[in-house]
Amino acid sequence: MEMESVKPQKEHEFLSRLVGDWVMVAGHEGYDPDDPDQRFTETVRSIGGLWIIGESSGRMPDGDRMTAVITVGFDPAKGNFVGTWVGSMMTHLWVYKGWLEEDGKTLTLEAEGPAFDGSGGTATYHDVLVLHDDNHRSFSGSVRQPDGTFKTFMTSEFRRKS
Repeated sequence: MEMESVKPQKEHEFLSRLVGDWVMVAGHEGYDPDDPDQRFTETVRSIGGLWIIGESSGRMPDGDRMTAVITVGFDPAKGNFVGTWVGSMMTHLWVYKGWLEEDGKTLTLEAEGPAFDGSGGTATYHDVLVLHDDNHRSFSGSVRQPDGTFKTFMTSEFRRKS
């Protein structure tokens, strides 16, 4: 049995715009992108034009170093983006389901994960990536509140390395 050849779709083209080397230029208070000891970087590569894998590393606000890996693709059969995220600071595997907003530049990735309120429960999170242009993007993380709204707990800005 032969596998059918898969061709990238417009959603995959959006992901391809993320491929490259990035540096975080704004993040948590006190972050200095010009300090090599603090600098947070990410390298994103493509797998077959259908998936991206991003590996990031840097120093967290508490001073600890971290590494994270994100995978994102678009599954035409499901009609949505899919992916995962893992980080060196936790044992939870984040599994994403996502969508491209109507503006065509905002990718929202939703995942269930451990609630950070100490309750031992779970919460719904949104990781939102906005591609402002081919050299500038932002990232924010938010968590669903009891009233259904999402409260942002982190934001960062990235520039493509020249």
